[in-house]
Amino acid sequence: MRAARVFAGLLCMLAGVAVVFLLGLGGLDPAAPAAATPAMVALLPSVALGLSVFALGLWLVFAGRRR
Repeated sequence: MRAARVFAGLLCMLAGVAVVFLLGLGGLDPAAPAAATPAMVALLPSVALGLSVFALGLWLVFAGRRR
């Protein structure tokens, strides 16, 4: 169970970094319509999704440890 949790956490962290990286390179379109909002505000929902997936991965990796 512990190995599966760590593996899922590492995959989530990798996916979060990949989403933010692809947004930075222009590989993914922002979630908000870019015509109606400034560029940085249009990227907020997509970047927030990537960072929340990364945070979920950190929680999966480090929350199971007993002190």
